[in-house]
Amino acid sequence: MTLSTSSRYAAALLAPLFLLVVTSSVASAATPEEVTSACEAGSSLPTNLCACVGEDSASLSDEQRAFYVAAMNKDEAETTRLRLAMSPNDLIDIVTFMRTSPAECAAKGS
Repeated sequence: MTLSTSSRYAAALLAPLFLLVVTSSVASAATPEEVTSACEAGSSLPTNLCACVGEDSASLSDEQRAFYVAAMNKDEAETTRLRLAMSPNDLIDIVTFMRTSPAECAAKGS
């Protein structure tokens, strides 16, 4: 099958747009270490509690950890983007984690 010149031009023009759409829909990822750093920077929790929160975040998905990091860094645009991309259950889980993890870490004596 031979493509016409106009079809090749159209494909060449649309390729960057396709890449933009694909790359913008890729989920953000954050590590437990990034959660620890964001906790230290964005809260008044002691370092040992933030380290525990970071360790406990290993049970979360990459996207949920990215949400935590964005929220703690007060990155409203990224927080909103991730919130809209997450399922309701994933959103409930990360909000619950954010609310309960520091107290659970304190109770462990971290």
